Amino acid sequence: MSIKSTVPKCDRVGIWLFHSDYSAMFSLMCVDEFGKRSTSAHLIESDYKNYFSHIVENDFLVACDARNDEVAKCFNHGYFDVHNIHSLLDVTFNKDFVPLGIICCERTGNKTKWQPQDIKTIKNIAVKASLFIGHNISDMYASKPQ
Repeated sequence: MSIKSTVPKCDRVGIWLFHSDYSAMFSLMCVDEFGKRSTSAHLIESDYKNYFSHIVENDFLVACDARNDEVAKCFNHGYFDVHNIHSLLDVTFNKDFVPLGIICCERTGNKTKWQPQDIKTIKNIAVKASLFIGHNISDMYASKPQ
């Protein structure tokens, strides 16, 4: 079962890991609306300060209208426009209660209203990711140099 099959309005799914000092995060994997996989994209904290601050402090972001959302709109140029993203649902996963990375669900083409069940599903997946990723690859990636 995939995230895209359990959250029907999710077109793109990404798993992102923070650098140990939260100065950046990089894509461990992304699957787009066409099933194409990509890796290794980087987002630098200094370019997206509002987002990094919010997601680390709050553990999730629900942005149905991402391009006009106060936190998410920092991605309008260079990310949302490139990938045609209109809605965002992000949840952190943790190691020892410290944010390690993000599971990111994105809606392309048009906006969607994320449903309470979508949010609950992603939060449940994040708990499982915390267990798996936190114990298997976090030490290797958390300190990865840029």
